[in-house]
Amino acid sequence: MRVPYANYGPRVVPEDLSDEQLLFLTDIFPTGYTGVDWGEVKGGETVAIFGSGPVGIMAAKSAWLRGAAQVIVVDTLQFRLDKAKATAGCTTILWEDGPKDVVEQIRSLTNGRGADVCIDAVGFEPDRNLGDRIKATINFEKGSTKVLEACMSAVRRSGIVSVLGVYPVNYDNFPIGQFFDKGIILKGGQAPAHKHIDKLLEYVVQGKVKLDDIITHRLPLSEISHAYDIFKKREDGCVKVVLDPWK
Repeated sequence: MRVPYANYGPRVVPEDLSDEQLLFLTDIFPTGYTGVDWGEVKGGETVAIFGSGPVGIMAAKSAWLRGAAQVIVVDTLQFRLDKAKATAGCTTILWEDGPKDVVEQIRSLTNGRGADVCIDAVGFEPDRNLGDRIKATINFEKGSTKVLEACMSAVRRSGIVSVLGVYPVNYDNFPIGQFFDKGIILKGGQAPAHKHIDKLLEYVVQGKVKLDDIITHRLPLSEISHAYDIFKKREDGCVKVVLDPWK
């Protein structure tokens, strides 16, 4: 197999660190950090993260590393919020009654201003009701932009919205009027992981951040189908699975 630029990716790592301590430097930690970096967090800000999956939790950890004063994580599943609170020490909000209630809770935590930075770590596949599904079908859309729209409502005027979640198609009724009126800065795309890996590796080496505490399941490679199944169906408190090819 030919691997172009194969010498660009590998890093030499300290022998005293375990595979699990370093594993998430390959993807989800740099991705979560990218959302905070796009948010231009310098210190003292309130960062609200929508989605407490692996990337969302890494974004929360990254926000603290960049000096955030308050980190808020939003999700529809309590067990994922519990994991985010336990591993990232953040304030959590359960999305139960729709985006309006979530936005009001974020404003109540920020003296009515809204968050300085909102990070969409969900993308086009949020929990949806029947109305959302019908609208998507009529408009030939995949999924929904409801999380991105919530971010734009929860962020303060002239705030930044970072989009880490994937949006693969065009969407009807995008709130461009709100985007213009509030002066929102919107950034998104594929995370440039290699830009940050060396710096993030140093955080791990120095003990400034712990990554492997998000792991909820350790399974042999032979159980990969089961691993995908419980993650997709959100069963057994599954947040992050590590597969061991040697078992």
